[in-house]
Amino acid sequence: MPDDVTLVEALHRDLRNVRWAEPAEIRAAGRRRSRRTTTLIAVSLVVVAALGATLVDRTGAPTPAPPAAGPEGRAEISVAAMLTATDVPAATDERLGDTGLGERVRVDDILQACAREQGLPADQLTSRYSRSQTLIGAVEVPGFASYRRPFVSQDVYRLETGGAERLFADLDRSVTACADWRRSIQAQGDQGVVDMTVGHRWTVLARAFAGDQAILLRHTVSEAVEPTVGEPVVTPARPEDRLVVRVGDLVTVVVPGEPLQPDAPGTTMTQAKLLDLARAAANRLCVAANPGC
Repeated sequence: MPDDVTLVEALHRDLRNVRWAEPAEIRAAGRRRSRRTTTLIAVSLVVVAALGATLVDRTGAPTPAPPAAGPEGRAEISVAAMLTATDVPAATDERLGDTGLGERVRVDDILQACAREQGLPADQLTSRYSRSQTLIGAVEVPGFASYRRPFVSQDVYRLETGGAERLFADLDRSVTACADWRRSIQAQGDQGVVDMTVGHRWTVLARAFAGDQAILLRHTVSEAVEPTVGEPVVTPARPEDRLVVRVGDLVTVVVPGEPLQPDAPGTTMTQAKLLDLARAAANRLCVAANPGC
C-alpha cells in the first residue's frame, strides 16, 4: 500500500503540469477509434442477427425477450446529464468522454488510502452505470505561447438504493479521520534520494449548496520535510478542490483544473463560481436521476 500511495501522490503532482495534445490530433485519434468501433459493432450485429434466428425453444416458440428496465427507472446516464461548455467559467472547446458499467466510485484516491490506514472500511462502492468527461480549452499567457489544459473533469455514477447516502457518510468519516495525515516517504532531493515527512489534510469548505447533498472538499499537502534537519525538501503540490453532489441515485464528482483563487473580478475559478458550477451540475443530473427533479 505505501508504494501505491506514493505513486498516486507522484501522479497527483505530475498531472498538474500535463499539456494536452492539439485539437486536430485528438480529433484524428477519435476518428480512428470510431472507425474501429463501427467495424466491430457491424460484425457483432451480423452475428447477433444470425443467432437470433435460432433462439427458439424445443416447441418452436420464440425465446422471450430480455426483461425491460426494472422499477428503479432510468438506467444508463445520458450526455444531457453532464456539464456543458456553457456551464464552465472558462472558454472550453474540446470534450473527451467515456462511459462504464460496474465502475468503482472514485472521489479521492489518496483520501481512500488514508481511510484504510485509519482502519475504516476499505471497500469502495461500485456504480451501476457511469459516465465521465473532461472539458479542455486554451490558456493564454502574455509573453508565452498558448497551451491547452483541462478546465474541468467530471464523473457521474448511478448507485444502488442507499449507495449515494452511504458515500457521503463514508466521506465524512474519512475526512474526520484524515484531518492531519502524516506519512514518511522517499523522494528525490538536491542531495539524491532522501527520507521525508509529508502531511496531508482534507477539509470540507462548504456543504448543502446544491442537489440533495453536496460538499466542497479541499486536499492540501504540506512541504516535504527532511526529519534529520527539519528543512523543506520538495515544494508542495497546489491544493486540490473537488465537488461531490448527489441528486437522487446519481453522484457526480467535479474537479476543476486549477485551485480556487480569492474572490476577485476576472479570476477564473473562485469558490463562488465553483458553487455555481455545482448547482449547474445538479440541474443537469435532474434529467437522469431516480427520482427526477
